[in-house]
Amino acid sequence: MTTTVQLDTVFDTAQTMDVVPAGTVFAVDREKRVIRGLAVPFGVAAVKDGKRFTFSKGTVRPYGEALSSVKLWVSHDKATATGVLFEAEDTDEGYAVALRVARGAAGDHALSMAEDGVWDGLSIGPNEGAKYRLAQDGTYEAVDIPIHEISLTPAPVFGGARVRSVTFDIEENQMKCTKCGVVHGAGITDCKPEDVTAFEASLGAGTAFDMTGLVEPLTVALTEAFGHLVPDPQGHAEKISATDGLEVNEPSPYRFDGLPGEHSFAMDLRASQSGDSAAKQRLDEFVEELAAFAVTTTNTASLNPVKNRPDLYVPNLQFSRPLWELVTTGVLDDITAFTIPKFASASGLVGTHTQGVEPTPGAFAATVQTVTPTAKSGKIEINREVWDQAGNPKADGIIWAEMLGGWYESLETMIATALAAVGTAELNLASAVDAALVKALTGYFAGLQFVRGGNRFTAFASDGNLFPALVNAADTAGRPLLPILGAQNAQGQTSGGFDRVQVGNQTVRAAWALGTGNDKKSYNFVPSSVWAWASTPKRFEFEYQVKSIDMAIWGYGAAAVTRDSDVKPVDYTTADA
Repeated sequence: MTTTVQLDTVFDTAQTMDVVPAGTVFAVDREKRVIRGLAVPFGVAAVKDGKRFTFSKGTVRPYGEALSSVKLWVSHDKATATGVLFEAEDTDEGYAVALRVARGAAGDHALSMAEDGVWDGLSIGPNEGAKYRLAQDGTYEAVDIPIHEISLTPAPVFGGARVRSVTFDIEENQMKCTKCGVVHGAGITDCKPEDVTAFEASLGAGTAFDMTGLVEPLTVALTEAFGHLVPDPQGHAEKISATDGLEVNEPSPYRFDGLPGEHSFAMDLRASQSGDSAAKQRLDEFVEELAAFAVTTTNTASLNPVKNRPDLYVPNLQFSRPLWELVTTGVLDDITAFTIPKFASASGLVGTHTQGVEPTPGAFAATVQTVTPTAKSGKIEINREVWDQAGNPKADGIIWAEMLGGWYESLETMIATALAAVGTAELNLASAVDAALVKALTGYFAGLQFVRGGNRFTAFASDGNLFPALVNAADTAGRPLLPILGAQNAQGQTSGGFDRVQVGNQTVRAAWALGTGNDKKSYNFVPSSVWAWASTPKRFEFEYQVKSIDMAIWGYGAAAVTRDSDVKPVDYTTADA
């Protein structure tokens, strides 16, 4: 019987949860400067850095006594702190929160991005000491998660939720005229003189500069200065107009560099659609100028930098753990060896009774098996500059995920090594193919019914030699003997994912850790007789030098076969070298 493993795990603040489950209320109240939403859904699995997490009622809480100890950030960057938590409730759906956004440009920007649906995801930032429980299926179940921040994020793990309601000041969200500072109604382009005067005075602009009065004085001055350089045929000085040969380039009515232009491009678009002929003329002339001077991406390369897409980060390959799932598992806390009591031998315990004669005493003996755990460790040196720069995604989080991947791979290899050490006589299939292979296996499975105690060999892990031969087994007409779909008059079938083959009621699992080669074997065994133990991998960070930081992983593992006769090696090839 397979034992469920539960390991208490403590994560640092690097594990954040971006969550927006479908149907969640995500509301922005701009007038009251409040954002409401679901910070964490309950009972929904989320995948983060290659690990699965679930949360339930009562597992999430502020790390301090006051709700305001939890701040509102953007994308988990403390430099963007722009609000505080003031309401939190454990509902059946999840951890519902309300966050008050601070006044100022940063807060206004956060509200705008939220109400426009750009930052419509919420993500919690657990404090140090967050605890999870590791379930048998590899999911980390939340136990106690103190949080110090909740972030707005554009890339949540769960999509589907969007802003449902927005309340804001209409005038505040419309563009003001750059001449008079007033928001005009649709189709109105003329400014009131008194508004212009007041607006210029507020900017300290004074009276608008008038070029007209300078044209005539400049013409006279240039004529007097350069008129003698070009004589006429009669020898008289020819006067030259200061404006002859000059070309007047009027500035564009629109600006796109953050500074106010003479007119607003967006306002002219809206006004032209409402019938404003002046606005339409300005837009037409502007488009014509663009056609004459084509702007390419090369011209504006500095204005359009390459985007970083951390939501599309491609991690290293993650392997499945079929051997760990097939054997019985347990928990380790340290490297201390331990013993397992087990049956050794028995005789004469039951026999035919002779009336009036005392039975002869039988014999029974027990023994113990010693299991010695081994330590597993790893370390990487990260330059201080890389550590401080962090990156997006954060470099240390990426590296730690790779360390965890190596940890779980090592557990699979540990179990494969324990199985290979068993000296039980093997079943050699002599590279049989097609019907001969299926017949050999079904004959072997039928014989297991007569093993003492009945057929308890319910686990079958296959190497890379046997498994493809089973998937490809076909009859003389090329029909698969173990098909994926429509199995008729067949001994079994192959799963759609090609990760297991069903032969009768026996499931053959593909196990990558068993390898491929003439020296490799598959194993049919009793799950309760093959054990594996592991501790929770611990993360350490050492700052004992200036130039770099060491990040390390540490833990313990052990594997043992408690009854060799309950493991049957299956050799597909005839050569073992």
